Amino acid sequence: MSHPKPAPATDHWSDRFPRLLASEPRLDLLRYALHGLEDQNPEHPLARLSETLTRALGQVPEIAHPGTPEQSFDERWLLAAFEALRRADLRWYQFLLRSRMRAGDAARAHFALMQAQVWLEARL
Repeated sequence: MSHPKPAPATDHWSDRFPRLLASEPRLDLLRYALHGLEDQNPEHPLARLSETLTRALGQVPEIAHPGTPEQSFDERWLLAAFEALRRADLRWYQFLLRSRMRAGDAARAHFALMQAQVWLEARL
């Protein structure tokens, strides 16, 4: 008597959606929030962050729509800044800010980044 053959393995969800395995929750939340803020309160921490960074960088930060698999330079930079804040790595954080903006702009960006970090962390 032979044993029944096992059913063929079905595709695992990760085969179809590999991006979900490497998901960055902070970036996903940032993307959803920023792209939903067009008609919202300009005093929202992420709206202030976007406005502050636009002024400090001299251009609108490139933030992709939710679900985009690639990360822009601006998104990677923001994630690095948030991580440096979280770990209190002040040298790296200062380098990140000062490598892209003047000192006065970096001070304003720091305040906006801190507020955005608090907002993001409260939702993760």
